[in-house]
Amino acid sequence: MKPNKSQTKTLTTDALLTTLLILTGMIKLPSFVPGAEFQLSAPLAILIVTLLGFKRYLGIGICSSCIQLMLGTHTILNVTIAMIFRIVAGTIVTLAPHKKTGILLAGPFGTIAARIVLAQILHIPALPLLGAAIPGMIFTVACVSLFLPILKKITGTTFLPKE
Repeated sequence: MKPNKSQTKTLTTDALLTTLLILTGMIKLPSFVPGAEFQLSAPLAILIVTLLGFKRYLGIGICSSCIQLMLGTHTILNVTIAMIFRIVAGTIVTLAPHKKTGILLAGPFGTIAARIVLAQILHIPALPLLGAAIPGMIFTVACVSLFLPILKKITGTTFLPKE
């Protein structure tokens, strides 16, 4: 059976976004606080789920994690934490798809949930992990705020929140 243009476009878009998620996950912005480095993939993830919906976003995230496992750049622990972020942030965006506040808070809430789970797995207090994540959470909100209107113009979508 020959795939149609829509299927080909979806597959190509998802592959490109998977690659971008991997690459931005490898780029970490340094911080003055040890352990507070920030991955550029968080804002991209929020924009992907906002634009494409939870199901495609989760598929892109799973592909990204599988590739990173195969490359040896992530461990099962990294993938677990990433999946917690994806599920929480994606759920928040999905439950509030037309509310800019929900979209802006999805990244920080996903990070908070991921850090709490990480603290439980490592048997350490969560507060130091959460404190170290604050600069990244602020950066995520700022990036999503900046790129959401641009994404809306580029894609011509009407379902993204109004400014």
